[in-house]
Amino acid sequence: MTAPLAEERLTRILDLLARQGTARTTTITEHLGVSGATARRDLDVLASRGLVRKVHGGAALVHQDQGYRDRQSLERGGKTRLAQAAVSRLRPGQTVYLDAGTTARHVAQALRAVPHLTRTLRVVTHGIDVAYELNGECSLYVVGGEVYGSTFSVTGPDALATVSRYAYDVFLVGCTSIDPERGLTNSNLVEAQQKTAIMRRARESVLIADHSKWNQAGFATFAPLGDVRAWVTDHAPPEARGVFGAAGVEVVEADGRD
Repeated sequence: MTAPLAEERLTRILDLLARQGTARTTTITEHLGVSGATARRDLDVLASRGLVRKVHGGAALVHQDQGYRDRQSLERGGKTRLAQAAVSRLRPGQTVYLDAGTTARHVAQALRAVPHLTRTLRVVTHGIDVAYELNGECSLYVVGGEVYGSTFSVTGPDALATVSRYAYDVFLVGCTSIDPERGLTNSNLVEAQQKTAIMRRARESVLIADHSKWNQAGFATFAPLGDVRAWVTDHAPPEARGVFGAAGVEVVEADGRD
């Protein structure tokens, strides 16, 4: 069996840690079919990106790729407010791609509160919880593929092929982190590729992310900041507002300051 390439190895290590929380170096070498030296170098790279914490004999995942249920309680109030602000941008009859993740689930819940709008929409998603929230509320399309448990999302080659087949009026896209220099990032390489493909098929993309995502270390970049039309957030740090403004991106704060 051919050993996986560098970026693929990093994604597979993150996937392993997402399932287990921690892993010994020997487990990683067996999982990837590589030498201990290669596994240790890969862990060094992930640690330098702020994605893992090295421990004796192995590594542990840090907060960027926490379990989905753990993340549901983080920034709950801010995510609810920004979800309502994101929904207010939608118009009747649109085809909306709604991303996976806890923020997207808040958007789905906000959509349920405005049935006169939601019933006119066609919503496409690869988020399992998003689909659960919107089942019966609108014309709903769920992308098929491999379930990625850390985000309750569906990814993989089948999902990538499906999302590239359609066109969308709006893509409400989430992210793991907003890097001022590298752009919008995701903790999973395959899902990052999926987000890039969806953005290419959307008339406009709107970032939905609370302030805690700003200036955090990320893994896989899926778009430069300027590729989104707007950033809808709970509130934007002054530095972030300046960087997004320079990229020509509208910043919309859920408390009404825009």
